[in-house]
Amino acid sequence: MDRPPAPDDRTVVVGVVAKALGLAGEVFVRPDPDLDEAFPPGAAYASSLGGQLIIASSRLHSGRQVVRFEGVHGREAAEALRGAELRRPRRDIPLDDDAFWTDELIGREVLDDSGAVVGVVEAVADGTAHDYLVVARTDGGEVLLPAVAELIDVGGSSVVVHAIPGLLDDQPG
Repeated sequence: MDRPPAPDDRTVVVGVVAKALGLAGEVFVRPDPDLDEAFPPGAAYASSLGGQLIIASSRLHSGRQVVRFEGVHGREAAEALRGAELRRPRRDIPLDDDAFWTDELIGREVLDDSGAVVGVVEAVADGTAHDYLVVARTDGGEVLLPAVAELIDVGGSSVVVHAIPGLLDDQPG
């Protein structure tokens, strides 16, 4: 059975190759809007197609990110990269002081502002505006907590939820 990668080995998708631009091997890259990736020349990315892609040049074209990778020459070679995810090690991506990786919260105890145990984070659910922490309550139910810095504090070994009225009330389910 494969073990999950160690926290320092995990990678994050920072962009996806959208399509080729012109005949010289350049591609449009859709950067992850939540990350501040600049795609500087010389930067190396793991490719979901296998191997590594190294930025030869990078520029903006009509407000969109355009890159050329080392060893990619011509439109056909560039078009072959369409859909490739560009990944970097998580440890190399700086986060704002109030930002966190939601999957690292799974298994953590959840407390309210008074220190009372609410439950344990059992999963992370994708949402339209933000992710949600799925918390198995100590009283047997479950509650969805918006994974936003204004409502939760993840500074320690537990998650502290700043409960606004109605947030921890029973939810239909």
